[in-house]
Amino acid sequence: MDVDTTDNKFRFITIAAARCQQLQRGARPRVEVRSSKPTTVAQEEVRRGLIAAREPEQVPDVAGAAVISSSEGTDAG
Repeated sequence: MDVDTTDNKFRFITIAAARCQQLQRGARPRVEVRSSKPTTVAQEEVRRGLIAAREPEQVPDVAGAAVISSSEGTDAG
């Protein structure tokens, strides 16, 4: 993970939230902290740079692809 991650609060929270879910599913903590709460452990792991964040793969735009708005395909009138 880049050191810049802690400069961007949204990115920090997103990474910590994903790690928190992993901890809740049984992943082993990478740090020892006084709290056993998964949110606290996840935040500390991110602060210390122990969590590697990967960017999602970019899906190339396909020319002529149909774009569906959120209201299409619903019964909302």
